[in-house]
Amino acid sequence: MPIQLVDPASVKAWLERGDVILVDVREPQEYAAEHVAGATLVPLGTVCCAKLPDHAGKKLVIMCKLGGRGGKACEKLAGELSSEAVVYNLDGGIEAWKQAGLPVERAPRRGFLSWLTGRG
Repeated sequence: MPIQLVDPASVKAWLERGDVILVDVREPQEYAAEHVAGATLVPLGTVCCAKLPDHAGKKLVIMCKLGGRGGKACEKLAGELSSEAVVYNLDGGIEAWKQAGLPVERAPRRGFLSWLTGRG
């Protein structure tokens, strides 16, 4: 199964056309803090084909923070997907996505007082 790097602009275009399934392999707290709209969380430690959303007829893009965990996830999936399938790793991860000026969804910021008291 080929693994290919893909740039953020291409993934954004694919998302807009509905041509891609984007899987975020970071940890839940990282995903909760910020993520790309439309990305599905499947932490690296649980990555397998059975955990992936249905991606028949769509491109499968894996992403993480910088690209390293995404590459590991791609390698993990290589043994499970057909030899003709292509899986893409978002080059530079969410950091490259943000560097390209593309939007992320963020958790609401908690004020200092609510952080201190554990409320809010």
